[in-house]
Amino acid sequence: MTVPADARHLAISAGVHAAGEAREFTDKLLREWAVDGDTSYDLLLIVSELVTNAVLHGAEPICLRLWAADGCVRGAVDDHGNGVPRMLAPEVVFGDDMSEHGRGLALVAALARTVSWRRLPEGGIRVWFSYELHGRVPA
Repeated sequence: MTVPADARHLAISAGVHAAGEAREFTDKLLREWAVDGDTSYDLLLIVSELVTNAVLHGAEPICLRLWAADGCVRGAVDDHGNGVPRMLAPEVVFGDDMSEHGRGLALVAALARTVSWRRLPEGGIRVWFSYELHGRVPA
């Protein structure tokens, strides 16, 4: 996914506060766009999961980008690690296994319209998503 030049962005340092910083940034932007309620909650969860994955499995620099297009909020998280994101099968994600890890991208996929990833030419990966606003278009 190509990120537009006017996308809002946040550089994030890896650490215990990374997901919180990303949620604050996202919450402020969603308020500007008059996106609230369950939609806001879903988007905050998506951003938190993607940033947490970048911190845990990637490498700095980490950058979150958000923009609105075509009736969707879209986002991308870039990091400079060389890992490969993996999606667990639904029976593993929602089964009896009580493990705390490995469900983030499946959760994002359950909430978002699309989620995918690609390697960046300069190294690292970009994990991106789109979330349909169902007729509500941010200003």
